[in-house]
Amino acid sequence: MRENLLSFVQDLLENNRIPVHFITLPCKDVAWMDCGLRSDILPDYKPNYTYNYLNSLKEKTIYHLKDTFQCSYSIFRIPDNSTVMVCGPVLFEEMRPSRLNCIAAKIQLPQELYAVLQSYYLRLASFSVPAVYYSIFLTLGNYLFGENQFETIYQDLNDIDEWYESYSHHYRSTGDSMMNIEMIEMRYALEAQLLDAVFNGNEAKAMALVSKLSSVMLPCRLSDELRDHKDYTIAFNTLFRKKAEEAGVHPIHIDMCSNQHVQLIEQVASKDQCHTVWSRIVLNYCRLIRKHTLKDYSLLTQKIITYINSDLTADLSLKTMSEWLNVNASYLSTLFKKEVGIPLTDYVNRQRIEQAKKLLIVTELPTKTIAQQCGIPDIYYFSRLFKKRTGVTPKLYRENITRDHDIQQYKDVDFN
Repeated sequence: MRENLLSFVQDLLENNRIPVHFITLPCKDVAWMDCGLRSDILPDYKPNYTYNYLNSLKEKTIYHLKDTFQCSYSIFRIPDNSTVMVCGPVLFEEMRPSRLNCIAAKIQLPQELYAVLQSYYLRLASFSVPAVYYSIFLTLGNYLFGENQFETIYQDLNDIDEWYESYSHHYRSTGDSMMNIEMIEMRYALEAQLLDAVFNGNEAKAMALVSKLSSVMLPCRLSDELRDHKDYTIAFNTLFRKKAEEAGVHPIHIDMCSNQHVQLIEQVASKDQCHTVWSRIVLNYCRLIRKHTLKDYSLLTQKIITYINSDLTADLSLKTMSEWLNVNASYLSTLFKKEVGIPLTDYVNRQRIEQAKKLLIVTELPTKTIAQQCGIPDIYYFSRLFKKRTGVTPKLYRENITRDHDIQQYKDVDFN
C-alpha cells in the first residue's frame, strides 16, 4: 500500500515535470538536487550544507524548503527505513526577467554566468497553485504517518543555504559599487514599510516584512560579515526606538526595551541568530507601541498615565498629581476625564485591579502581598474594590480562572 502511494505521488509530480528522487542515508552525492546549477556556476562548489541537512532530517516530518534561487523542494524520510524522498526543484511563480535580474543581482552573479541561470529556470517546472501542491503532501503524510501525526515545516533557506558561503568567497566585495540599483531600492522600500508597520503596532505585517528583508542581500561594509549584521540590527533598533517615540510611547518604556535589545545583539554569534534577533526586536516594539502608545493624549495626560503605570504603589491622588505637575487640580481632573473618559481615581483603581488580576494568575503570592504591590495596603478595602470591579473576591478569582489561557495572555508581563 505504501509503495503504491509513493509511486502514485512520484508519477503525479514527474508528469508535471517535477523531479523526484529516492535516496538512502547517509547520502554524500547531492549535486543532483539542484540539477547541477551550483556546480555549473562554481566549479569548486562543495555542497556540505545540503549533505548535512539531508542527513539530519527528523522522522515524521515533511519539509517544504525554498532556496536562494527561489526554487522549492519537498523532502521527508519514509517511515521505518533510511530512505528519503526528495521532490523538486519547482517554481511557484513564473520566472519573469525582472525576478531573474533581481536574483542575479542579489547574489552578485557575474554577467558571463547570467545565461547559465536563465537556462536553468527554463528547464524548471512551474506549479501555479502552491496550495494544491502542498495538499498532495498533506494527504500523503496522513496516509504515511497517521492522521495529524506528523509535523510540516516550511523553511526559507535564503540565509543558511551554503551558496552564500561559496559565492561570498568568489564574488562578494566591500563597498556599495557592486550593489544593483534595483536591490537597493527594494531594501529601502522594505525598510520603510517595516518602520511604518512597527509605528502602527501591526505585528503580522511587520513579521512578514522582516522575513522578506532578511532574504535581501545587505551591502558588505566590513570584512567581518557578522559585525555588519550586528551594526545593521543596532541601527534598526535605533530607528524603531524613534518610531515608538513618535507613536507616543514614553521614553521610560522605550529606553528599557532598547537597552535590552542592544545587550541581546552583542550576544549574537552567527548571522542566523542575528535574523532571529531581528524578529524578536520587531515583535517587542510592536507590542510596546500597542501597549503604551499615548499619541492621542495631551502632554499632561501622557505624563500622568506614564507615572501611574510606572509605579502603582505611589501616591496617585489628584492632589499629589496636580502638585507634581504644578497645575490646578480642578483643571487637571477635567482634562483627564475628557481625554481618557473616566475620572483619574477610577483610572488608578482600574490599573491597580488589572495588575492584581495578573499577579493572582501567574504568582502564588498571598492576597495581602498582592494588594500591597498594587498600592492598596488595606486588604479589606482591596477585596471590596476587587469584587466591585470583577464580581468576585480575589480568592475566588484565583480559584475559578482558566489558568492556561490567562497565563499565556500575561506571559510577557514584567512584574518587577
